[in-house]
Amino acid sequence: MADIATGPGPFAARRFTIEEYHRMAEAGILSPAERVELIRGAVREMSPKNRAHVIASTRVFALLLKKLDGRATVYVEAPLRLESLDSEPEPDVMVCSNVDVEAYGTEATTPLLIVEVADSSLRRDLGDKAPLYAEAQIPEYWVVNLVDRVLVVFREPRDGNYSSRSTMELSGRVAPEAWPDLEVEVAALFPNESLDAE
Repeated sequence: MADIATGPGPFAARRFTIEEYHRMAEAGILSPAERVELIRGAVREMSPKNRAHVIASTRVFALLLKKLDGRATVYVEAPLRLESLDSEPEPDVMVCSNVDVEAYGTEATTPLLIVEVADSSLRRDLGDKAPLYAEAQIPEYWVVNLVDRVLVVFREPRDGNYSSRSTMELSGRVAPEAWPDLEVEVAALFPNESLDAE
């Protein structure tokens, strides 16, 4: 994976705003087939998805969609505009407090939980995106770690980082802080172990 805004030459330090990022897509500089996202002004290629990633993302989305029906809006691979951070990541799953779909993208839409499914993207999801989401004051961030088959739960954003980080085994149960009655088995978020190597 490479950052389009880095590398040798006069544009090595070039960073883009969200508006410039959108204009690049409109002008065809970024094609619809390219899987990219804007992180702190850098256009980054997103990791290719294997079967395990697709299955885990689908499980997380379906589980949260069913359990939060009528209580929140659950998005899959939707861009999250973080204007002050020159970022527009596309988390695998995002849960917002505003159930009005038409309000998506406005200030009224407040993500209360973001979930990333990580295999080849594990370093970025744990190292780059955790502080990004903390700076954006996202109250809770989960990383479904397919490499180690654990769920990493980040909470309590403070001073650009999460002050709480816990690792949960497959045998555990977890509930989002915003919906403490929504307790799920950690294992339900993961594909069968045989798919992780595919």
